Amino acid sequence: MRTNRFCFALKGVMSVVFVTGMLQFSQAQESPPPQSSPPEATALQPGQYLGAGACASGTCHGSVEPRNLYMVKQNEYFIWLKQDRHTQAYNVLLTDKSIRITRNLHMQEKPFESARCLDCHALNVPKSAQARPIELAEGISCEACHGPAGGWIAKHTESGWTHEMSVKEGMKDLRDIVPRAQTCLACHLGDGQKTVNHELIAAGHPDLIFELDNYSAVMPPHWAPFTDKRRETGEQENQEARVWAIGQAVAFQQGMLQVARRARSGDWPEFAEMNCYACHHSLKDGEWRQIRGYRTKAGLPHWNPARYAVLRQIISSVDPQERQQLDGQVDRLAEAIASMKTPPATVASTATNLADTIGRAIPQIRQADMDNAAVKRLIDAIAKDVPYLVDAEVHSVEQAIMAINALVTAMARDNPALAQGSISKTLDKLYDDVKDRERFDREQFAKHVAELQRELR
Repeated sequence: MRTNRFCFALKGVMSVVFVTGMLQFSQAQESPPPQSSPPEATALQPGQYLGAGACASGTCHGSVEPRNLYMVKQNEYFIWLKQDRHTQAYNVLLTDKSIRITRNLHMQEKPFESARCLDCHALNVPKSAQARPIELAEGISCEACHGPAGGWIAKHTESGWTHEMSVKEGMKDLRDIVPRAQTCLACHLGDGQKTVNHELIAAGHPDLIFELDNYSAVMPPHWAPFTDKRRETGEQENQEARVWAIGQAVAFQQGMLQVARRARSGDWPEFAEMNCYACHHSLKDGEWRQIRGYRTKAGLPHWNPARYAVLRQIISSVDPQERQQLDGQVDRLAEAIASMKTPPATVASTATNLADTIGRAIPQIRQADMDNAAVKRLIDAIAKDVPYLVDAEVHSVEQAIMAINALVTAMARDNPALAQGSISKTLDKLYDDVKDRERFDREQFAKHVAELQRELR
């Protein structure tokens, strides 16, 4: 079965990317065939990086075609090299736009020389951690996501060696959706070392949006489906929806931790946390904002709730009482940020408490039923929430569209017809609704959501 997936590609404006993916699970053995150890394997240490070439053997991960003999496809390196967007991350730093951004930031370094840029656009690690010289031009290569291979590359094909042993030696446990999402969000949102702030956005860097399931689909995937730890128990039902739901929760949690870091940084308020279009809009053509009115004092920027816009429906489906508590905390955070007078320590504390609350909810989401009936209820809940989404503005609408797409794709695993015909065309219409943020038509969006809902009945 094939399903249609759509996602945003950020190149200054929003565009739609179409990909197809085979949703098949290959029952296979645990390990690939043994390979010859790297020449300097005996000297390798945990925490050392080797570069993408260390994974490129044709008998390991460098096959041109998938072999379907083992749990890994064995063509992971080839997919990354030829199709994965991450290979182009460094090349972005060579463009005129990147040079203009660094000029606007009054940086002395060129973008392809600056750690501020390289930390997310390449495998930029200290030379002391490089067992072999790392080619920055490779972009985001294997170890940027999977962790430094020095501790496990020479052992992970040995008989009796397990995935858990590799994790102890420095491999990131990307089979678990939570650390997988955290790994992606380190760059697609930010962490303690790197972030895209308002200064960088004003200089020309695209605003960051992210959704784990859709973004994974357009990499394209170089892994077998159903790689969450729940596979070990034999449970495979609607894994796509589970990835989406957990990804939503982790994105919100990490977003709250970022708010707390920024509030404690001494450089607050940070306008990257605000809704862009509360300020950046035409006063002549933006009369609908005055007609709608303002939740807070007119003229003040307000917090961007995009990462909570759909998560609230997930929480309602697993624990309605937790949803009430979260709503209250979110309202307090929004008020604290919008007032512009709340002490930063209070903002940080409120955001940290929210991160803790959603952290407690993630195990419930992991265990929740994700059959097609549950997925359909989530789509209906998002559709009924259109007034909230359009009031929160276009960032939240974008997240809702990606959510609907992910959930329709999940349902299509058992009903391929859902990914074709009128439903596919209506999904296209939804993406077209936000292709130009400046011209977003809230009534047209509501009409298209209602149209999709009718087609799914």
